[in-house]
Amino acid sequence: MQEESVLEFFQALGFEEIDIEDGLTALSVEFAPTGNYALITNEEGTLPEKLRQNLIFACYTPEGAYQWSVGFKNAYVFKEIWSTGEPLDQRCEAVRQYGESKETE
Repeated sequence: MQEESVLEFFQALGFEEIDIEDGLTALSVEFAPTGNYALITNEEGTLPEKLRQNLIFACYTPEGAYQWSVGFKNAYVFKEIWSTGEPLDQRCEAVRQYGESKETE
């Protein structure tokens, strides 16, 4: 069985590919009504190339100011935390809490 593409995987989770700068792209989701948004990138700050590589989930204000980030071993670990049955703001909170729990280990 062929592994689905990175874009297909994250689009199913509600993310879309966006341009971030200088022709580089990342995966993004916006949290309405606040306008805050999150990006998923690889460790180099660009679109992940594989599902089984380290990922960074980073939250920003509508003005683009960095708020916080959490690292994940791969997309499958992220998907476990990013529950598809909850509103986006609760998903984001679950990711933040996961990051805090990793810091205390």
